[in-house]
Amino acid sequence: MKKNLLLLALIITFSCHKTETIKTPPTINTEKTTAKDTIKPVSTKNISDSITCIDVVLEILRTAPSYVEGTKGLYEAVVKNGGTSFGITVEGSPNPKRDNALDYSETYELNLHETYPDRMPTIARYTFDPSKNELYEYDTANDSLMPIAFNKNLILKYNKICK
Repeated sequence: MKKNLLLLALIITFSCHKTETIKTPPTINTEKTTAKDTIKPVSTKNISDSITCIDVVLEILRTAPSYVEGTKGLYEAVVKNGGTSFGITVEGSPNPKRDNALDYSETYELNLHETYPDRMPTIARYTFDPSKNELYEYDTANDSLMPIAFNKNLILKYNKICK
């Protein structure tokens, strides 16, 4: 019986004993180390190779004052109305596969849309005509294309990359 009591006392002692762990600060390496720079410089040839025609066309659109004015505060308004964002869809392109366009077109057909969980309403349509080097905004009231201003210096960039 004494053995059982002694065993019971030991079990109670160890089960009631509070265990603490002491956290030691991490060791700091004071040795000087030399790291070799493994980042390779980027050549300008690689950058221009990665820019496609649609990238330049989108840049042309984003420099248009009417586009800039029309999208000012748009994100906040869409989110306030329960949407998530706004974006540009490439509906038509001379090279639909490369540009991820929905269809073939001799011009670049772009639309600006708001994004909501259940819909994506188009709020403006644009066309870039590479043969005329002109950007247009579609006027729904008159069913016509209206030329709009943009950064004309980008025509040189477009011609260099796309022609």
